Amino acid sequence: MKKKIETKILHAGKIDENFGAVATPIYRSTTYRMNEKIYSLIKKYCKTEDLNYKMSDEELRELRYHIFYTRDANPNVALLQKKMASIEECDDCVASSSGMGAISSTLLSLIKGKKYIISTPHLYGITFSFIFNELREMFGVETVMLEDFLSGKCKIKEKDISAIYVESMSNPFLIIPPLDEIVEKRNEEFPDVPVIVDNTFLTPVNFKPFNILDNKKDVVIYSATKYLSGHSDVIAGIACGGLMRVNKIWEKILLYGSCLDAESAYYLERGLKTLHLRMECHNKNMYEVFEYLMSNSDKYDLKIFHPLAYKNIPDFAREIVEKRRLGGMITFNINGKSEKDGIKFMKILDENGVITHATSLGGVESLISMPYNSSQPTPKQQELIGLKKYKCLLRLSVGIENSEDIINSMEFAFKKICR
Repeated sequence: MKKKIETKILHAGKIDENFGAVATPIYRSTTYRMNEKIYSLIKKYCKTEDLNYKMSDEELRELRYHIFYTRDANPNVALLQKKMASIEECDDCVASSSGMGAISSTLLSLIKGKKYIISTPHLYGITFSFIFNELREMFGVETVMLEDFLSGKCKIKEKDISAIYVESMSNPFLIIPPLDEIVEKRNEEFPDVPVIVDNTFLTPVNFKPFNILDNKKDVVIYSATKYLSGHSDVIAGIACGGLMRVNKIWEKILLYGSCLDAESAYYLERGLKTLHLRMECHNKNMYEVFEYLMSNSDKYDLKIFHPLAYKNIPDFAREIVEKRRLGGMITFNINGKSEKDGIKFMKILDENGVITHATSLGGVESLISMPYNSSQPTPKQQELIGLKKYKCLLRLSVGIENSEDIINSMEFAFKKICR
């Protein structure tokens, strides 16, 4: 029987077969008893150093899920991965110790022998630094701009391209990329190049990238620190996709040490159980805050950055926008004000006790920050995305408090700053 996402979030994956516990136990043990099966799998895996031998994807998956040492596999992590694979409707999933662990491991699994990655500067700041700086400096992989790829300006060969990387809704300007157009062009011209989508801001409740992507070839990534866990108490990352892709990402996670621990996996899996309920509230509250900001944009001289305010929306995203299934993020600039004014604005909000002046996003509490000095702090990225011209740009993660309290707190702060 095919189950809906709300049911999968609660029931996909079970690990306690000994006692039938309804709540998931935490398996803190670092090591587990060995047996002949794991000896056999390890021997086969070690033979892969011989270029004439290849372990099958199914055998490697069996090794990945055979519990014997927690860095390699853990019952809590295994449950989380099976649950996310069920939610995303793909072969498998691998968990990492952070969103950047999932992003870097995914890209490192794809760049061998490649010269280029296709991407955009409209990314989370550390992702931007990894793609635009680290990959070039450490591995010689240059970034080709997404718009040049879509316009046909870039004349590069398929064999030289490692991946196409985008966020389903960008940080901080909340731009939705033309994912349908990207996939169509990829399929026509570079069919073997994977598309990587960071779906952190939208979540699988609001949008499933694999409805457009190829769930064997492509990869969907989450900073599970944000909405998936939802309580600002877990750092984790998730990469979902086809079995071959996920196996290779797992190998990089293993080699570079960005493995998720049992307790974080437990809290993340617990947080997931209320994801659909929380997202309904985030969606609703964000829309009410958006309406408030739009109705007061002239009064307080605001420029609002949000798909609901943009004229050009990709075809695939029209339904998401029309149904207001866009998560809790909204970005705005107080025109004519400075960075110092923005910091003062956030301080006033913080003192009111409803919206907290802090970085990160996607938790149950409302958070506000300035991309200029937090999520996008480097001059190079600021120049490329046009951030420098907005001196008082604020990124608000709308929580699940009463929306009237959020709006009243903002109104109080605006009156103090814009009088």
